Amino acid sequence: MKYIYHFIIVFFPTISFSQLILGGNDPQDLVTHALSGSGVSISNIQYTGSPDAIAYFSSSNITDMPYSSGFLMTTGSKYYAQGPNNSTNAGIDNQTPGFALFNSVFNATSYNASVIEFDLVPSGNTLHINYIFGSEEYSGPTITPVYAFNDAFGIFISGPGITGTQNMARLPNTSPVSTRTLNPSANSQYFVYNGSGSEGPYNSSDQYLQYNGLSIPLTASSSNLTPGSSYHIIMVVADAGNAMHDSGVFLEEGGVTASIDETTLDHFVSILYNSSKQEATIQISEYEDHLTYSIVDLSGKIWEQSKISETTLIDLSDYSSGMYLIRVEGNNGQITKKVIR
Repeated sequence: MKYIYHFIIVFFPTISFSQLILGGNDPQDLVTHALSGSGVSISNIQYTGSPDAIAYFSSSNITDMPYSSGFLMTTGSKYYAQGPNNSTNAGIDNQTPGFALFNSVFNATSYNASVIEFDLVPSGNTLHINYIFGSEEYSGPTITPVYAFNDAFGIFISGPGITGTQNMARLPNTSPVSTRTLNPSANSQYFVYNGSGSEGPYNSSDQYLQYNGLSIPLTASSSNLTPGSSYHIIMVVADAGNAMHDSGVFLEEGGVTASIDETTLDHFVSILYNSSKQEATIQISEYEDHLTYSIVDLSGKIWEQSKISETTLIDLSDYSSGMYLIRVEGNNGQITKKVIR
């Protein structure tokens, strides 16, 4: 079984106000209508956790939230995801239990687990799930979270061709996604600081979410699946170490998809963008001859072009504001990502 870990960024038009709007919390509707995308058939949906911990969300002009809508899962209250970030320790113990699989994977005692389970039949051999992880466990821009606490998120898959139950939600270095592995000191290239709860502009504008730190948009993928076969998916976010200080996961609407991937660039090339640092990273897991990247604006003008043979960092801070396409081409095709400068 081979797993692919790459990232996806979606942008939406700028409008004049900022808001995270929360809607219904029926698990059947959330998974069937908010999560299910192309190439998948989902059934047997079950939710374990507090009804107040999950919701449909829509967002408008929120910094570092490129998803316009989707499914929110939290370890406490859905309302503690809404900005501004005006609390240093927003959270609630909703008195729900942890989850045994979470405990074994993250080597921690969990509390307040929100758990969604469903069966999924893919029409392609590769499954993708898009998400952003956020937490109140982060205390500052250069301070790692207290190591006794390790709120985390996992996406577990089992089925034909998979040995046991595997966690799809991992960073590019294969670390699981948690406050301990993703913070200002660990894997900081995937981390976005969002204030401590007592500093501007984060604490005065609902352009910012309540969580002190967020991941950049991530995609968990699992390949070599058997199209037409049934797989079991478990998505769980939970408190660990204590039952306070909420964490949450934003799952993109339509962000559970399956496709046919064989030897395309998606297997070994990923394009990441950290908007707070205005840096793009082209990550390569396998070498290929004749691999090039280019940066193109919407008029088709090429601003930068070069051959690449290893992971490449691109500084966009000197570019004018606007939308650009970062395009990687090689013998096995082409991939393109949109970024907003």
